[in-house]
Amino acid sequence: MSEKQKVLICGDVEGHFKFLFNKVEAINKKSGPFDFLLCVGNFFGKNNDGLEMYKGGMKNIPVPTYIIGPNRESDVDNYPDVDGCEMCQNLTYLGKRGLYTASSGLKIAYISGTEDNSSETKVTCFNEGDAIAVKQACLKGQPSFRGIDILLSSPWPDGITNLDPNRPNFKYQGSKLIAWLATQVKPRYHVAALEGYHYERPPYRNQSQQEGNIEIATRFIALAPVMNSQKKKWLYALNLTPVDRTRLSDLVMKTTDETDSPYPKSMLSSEPSIQKLEPKRTQFFYDMESKEPTRRSRHSEGPNKRPKPEFDQAKCWFCLSSPEVSKHLVISVGTEIYVALARGGLVENHFLILPVTHHQSLSILPKEVKEEMALYKDAITKYYATMDCVPVLFERNYKTSHCQLQAVPVHKNQAPALKETFQEMAECNNFEITELPPHADLQQIAKPGVLYFYAELPDGTKLYHRIKKDFPLQFGREVLACDRILDINDKVDWKDCQLDKEEEIELASRIRRNFQPFDVDT
Repeated sequence: MSEKQKVLICGDVEGHFKFLFNKVEAINKKSGPFDFLLCVGNFFGKNNDGLEMYKGGMKNIPVPTYIIGPNRESDVDNYPDVDGCEMCQNLTYLGKRGLYTASSGLKIAYISGTEDNSSETKVTCFNEGDAIAVKQACLKGQPSFRGIDILLSSPWPDGITNLDPNRPNFKYQGSKLIAWLATQVKPRYHVAALEGYHYERPPYRNQSQQEGNIEIATRFIALAPVMNSQKKKWLYALNLTPVDRTRLSDLVMKTTDETDSPYPKSMLSSEPSIQKLEPKRTQFFYDMESKEPTRRSRHSEGPNKRPKPEFDQAKCWFCLSSPEVSKHLVISVGTEIYVALARGGLVENHFLILPVTHHQSLSILPKEVKEEMALYKDAITKYYATMDCVPVLFERNYKTSHCQLQAVPVHKNQAPALKETFQEMAECNNFEITELPPHADLQQIAKPGVLYFYAELPDGTKLYHRIKKDFPLQFGREVLACDRILDINDKVDWKDCQLDKEEEIELASRIRRNFQPFDVDT
């Protein structure tokens, strides 16, 4: 299967099925084959008899066709199951709302009906809860969420013509919920209908929650009805590689006609009406986040400030003496250092190298701890070599409570691309990662209290970025998971890589045996 997907999208069909499918068949023969035909707006019309020949098998729909739900009460009876169903061969109603991910990886989010926030539930309408559900479906298991490929909605988003230098003098019924949803899920293409008007907005750059990050751009396309008398454009063709299989540098590439987002900054709120703070997850080996103390006012930093409490190792997720540690994942224990499997690792032999007792980061490790860590790095290098692999080591000293040096094996043939990939993906995230001088020591560069990201590559190259504000938490995983290195983009999120405890015990036991000949003798 080709990575590129060829997609046709059309506006309101209004029951003109024969005309539509004949046109699609001709285009498919000339320029296809197309993978999908996606329909927005009113699929059914006053007379829908033309669909019977397709339902009865007398004629075939040439391209797998997906439609969204009714916008008018008069159309409801044409949908056998309002939650989604196959209507006949090659014709599928997607349902009221959700995310459809094709086998190619193409992500298509959809929401049916028109906006209505009254308490009454209607098949032909969506409300705030529906919009939130679509957002959650798109973002679930995606800590490094880039966006989706296509968003299908029948109504236009409210405010979409803002900042368009050639803004049309046209009044339309825009939906604020659709505008909020588009802001949240960042579609590369957003297609709508219902207004009887063809409008293609210049691409706009999506807004970011983290200042300085570069997000992907969205192209909004409104299509006219099929067989409209003004001969306005009602069919649109796309040829695109799924978002998760596209290089980040290609996704964020700017165009000359690009504008800022037409939507207000308030649309970045986590919910359409009110912003709620989400509770922080409690995780250990599989995540490097830690609980952050509540910030105090500068006015409290005076001579009467409370003394800093002693650190309680029993409450640290990584101190080996802590009851929080999942000891079944431990592979080797030395005097100062221990090695454990990373829960939700990128690959089976994804290790964490950690100090036994509490130390915040590599940059402040005592001499004896550094020396034993060097022995373990050498042992892991020899172990990986038995698989024709070399280690990539990285640490994020940001939102962490305990030093964690991650070790990920990559095939030795991929090693030459590592430095360029780290630098390129850093640039895409709007920061610079620099190469340290050959004999520079991290402790000379990063003084105590300095936040940073640090990586050691197999050829000895050391990469460093001082974190001054925000930083993408999964940056190290994202670089290694990309198609140029491990080619496992679906594993950037540790939650997609989790095993149950019995599987973890079995895996750790096997790797412990395999690692034993290389273990450090302490």
